[in-house]
Amino acid sequence: MSNDSWRPKLHVAPYSGSISDPNGLCQFKGTYHFFCQNAPTYPGDFDSPHGWGHFATRDLVNYVFLGCHIFPGSAPDKDGSYSGGAYINEAADEVWFYYTGNIRDGEGDGTTSGRLANQTLMRSYNGINMEGKEVVLDNSGYPAYCSCHVRDPKVWEQDGKLHMLLGARTLADSRGAIMMYDSEDGYKWEMTGSVTNLDQKPFGYMWECPDRIVLAGREFLSTCPQGMCKAIESQGSTRTTAQNVHAAGYFPIDGKIIDLMYKDTERMEAAAPRAAIDQKTFVDWDYGFDFYACQSFVAEDGRTMLIGWMSLPHDEDDVRAYDNPTQTWRGVLTIPRVLTWDEGRGKILQSVPAELDALRGEAQAFDGTVTLPKKCADVVINGIEGKGTIKFGDFLELRFEDDGVAKLEFTNAQQSGDRKLRQAPIANVENVRILVDTSVLEIFVNDGEYVFGTRFFDESDELTISHDLKAAEQVWYPMDEVTVNYIVTR
Repeated sequence: MSNDSWRPKLHVAPYSGSISDPNGLCQFKGTYHFFCQNAPTYPGDFDSPHGWGHFATRDLVNYVFLGCHIFPGSAPDKDGSYSGGAYINEAADEVWFYYTGNIRDGEGDGTTSGRLANQTLMRSYNGINMEGKEVVLDNSGYPAYCSCHVRDPKVWEQDGKLHMLLGARTLADSRGAIMMYDSEDGYKWEMTGSVTNLDQKPFGYMWECPDRIVLAGREFLSTCPQGMCKAIESQGSTRTTAQNVHAAGYFPIDGKIIDLMYKDTERMEAAAPRAAIDQKTFVDWDYGFDFYACQSFVAEDGRTMLIGWMSLPHDEDDVRAYDNPTQTWRGVLTIPRVLTWDEGRGKILQSVPAELDALRGEAQAFDGTVTLPKKCADVVINGIEGKGTIKFGDFLELRFEDDGVAKLEFTNAQQSGDRKLRQAPIANVENVRILVDTSVLEIFVNDGEYVFGTRFFDESDELTISHDLKAAEQVWYPMDEVTVNYIVTR
């Protein structure tokens, strides 16, 4: 199979090089700006510099790739322009992009010594043209308990101040934590709080990609804890949370995140971050094999959307269990998932945006089995009663079983990359929606209460989906393609 045989038709992917963590997600003056970590010369060059690749769209259907507008090469970020977020400064009529400038400073392992993390600001009047880089917070502003890993600024305005969340890793016990800083002007920042999990055992060794999400007046603290295979005691075949080596999920918060952070009165003088988060309240964003480094933003129409990277970083031993086989490009972003809070279920629901619904062709009914000739379709099964199995070719199954646990299992090693099983606590299945896209599956169960995001690399030109579920409706839609105009390739 050629590289383009696995190129998605509904998802954003690079023309060449590698993309990963979503960065700087925003909509400004009608244009959506989706940045992401971009290594332009990887996989051919393992040491490719990392900056922010920039996809822009007016309609979530037609994109342009504008290259790397935030890129290493200056003093604050000579070894990498790492992840961060966007803040719409309405007073200045600008977008302010905050990111972590990485510097490897002399000898050291990069964790306990030898790394500088410069929180850096770049301003833009249109989301494309950037002003100069300005360091607004450096290692001197982090408490002594921090390791060299402090990154991924998320900035927002609330109660008359600007607030910044930063992910961190502690020195003493490799514990994941999130710190908060306040500012009056976006340039000078003062530490105002921190949180970590309640248990003595760390819930992951680093809490990356901190995020504040507000839905129906409720606040949620989203983060990506690393090292979760070792952070949770083995539950054998019953484990249904944080199943990947690095997880992505959220904690429901009582009240405001800022008030939770302000309870940390020691702050810069503290010996450790304040233990305040019950890790048992952690909810996975995605139960599939491929989802990480997600980030949210609020669109101008008020919708809150979430985008993730459909892969995983290397594990803590710098080993990746699998990698996709394309040789000139790597990495795919999820579709923008619309988030809503369902009070009755007590869960955040994720759904496909209406812009992608508009790509549907004429609905075609099927009875248990459908063969998709181009491996690009929207498959919907509604009114489900009882249990059953959905099969994808002869290599992947999604089983809804009597034990109340849904199991997504690769049954053929060639397509799995040595991945095997992921599970979700789904007692009853009511409906399933499957976006099939060449080498990508995004499976939404029960109106998006549970989602399975997974890459697969089957060499067939078509995909057969079959199931034995009792359902009131079974339809599939051929899909028009999302377009990406690669104006530049780096």
